[in-house]
Amino acid sequence: MIIDAHLHVFRPATSDYPRPVDDLAPAERQAPVEDLLAVMAGAGVDRAVLVPLGPEDRYVAECRAAHPDRFVSIGVADDDVTGRTPGIDPVPALDRRATAAGFSGLRMNWLGDPGTPVTESPAWPTLRYLADHGLVVWYYAPPEQLPLLDQALTALPDLRVVLNHLGFCPPASGSGWVLAVDEHRRPRIAAELPPPTLPDVLALARHPGVRVHFSGQYAFTRTEFPYADLAPIGQALYAAFGADRLMWASDYPWVRDVPGYARLPAIPDAHLPGLTAAERDAILGGTAARLFTWA
Repeated sequence: MIIDAHLHVFRPATSDYPRPVDDLAPAERQAPVEDLLAVMAGAGVDRAVLVPLGPEDRYVAECRAAHPDRFVSIGVADDDVTGRTPGIDPVPALDRRATAAGFSGLRMNWLGDPGTPVTESPAWPTLRYLADHGLVVWYYAPPEQLPLLDQALTALPDLRVVLNHLGFCPPASGSGWVLAVDEHRRPRIAAELPPPTLPDVLALARHPGVRVHFSGQYAFTRTEFPYADLAPIGQALYAAFGADRLMWASDYPWVRDVPGYARLPAIPDAHLPGLTAAERDAILGGTAARLFTWA
């Protein structure tokens, strides 16, 4: 079984289906679930993890409900559920969303203020809720958040975390990375290779609850498919975490046409020569199959 462990579906932005609008996803752009199912079928991909572009849960929840045997979903954190909205208790706010949308994890880019212990952060009750309820932290946060993540994993041994996109840490705006939209309408990120955060990411392997997406190569590369310049990063992650904690993902729809969705499951073999059949199966689906409860 092949499972795509991170992708996006969304409708055109309307009052019924609000979502973030920017150069990458202008109001008229869409990635409907019908198209996703077609490209998955063409590539032999069986299941997927759906992630919305923002904290609006409606469309992804509808897709998951319509195809419970194919999809699980992730919510995207907002200020309400991370304790940054005055007067709103983050735990009931998160519980309402998780119950209504049925998501299996929460994408977070903020765990607290650097320099303040994570146990004193407004987001601490949220992290405890996620650990207690078996929901996954879908982590894609600036470098200064990594010490807080390490603290959270130490304090909450049951917390499960998936580091998005090879563990790259997108910094706050104005801090050096250049995020652009390329000629194929994909995100293009000019980041240092390997990223200076890689040693800290590799050190997180000591926490058994951490897994890493084997994904996003297209956005960081300076070469053409299969993105050989990213292979050393993948090899370092494999050495630290092992195949049983790596999860292949496409990041559809950005890669739908270039390089083409069906080509992407070949990247693990291209970057990790010598994989055993069991290791390949783990990266391409087994790790994600074990992480989530599927209908």
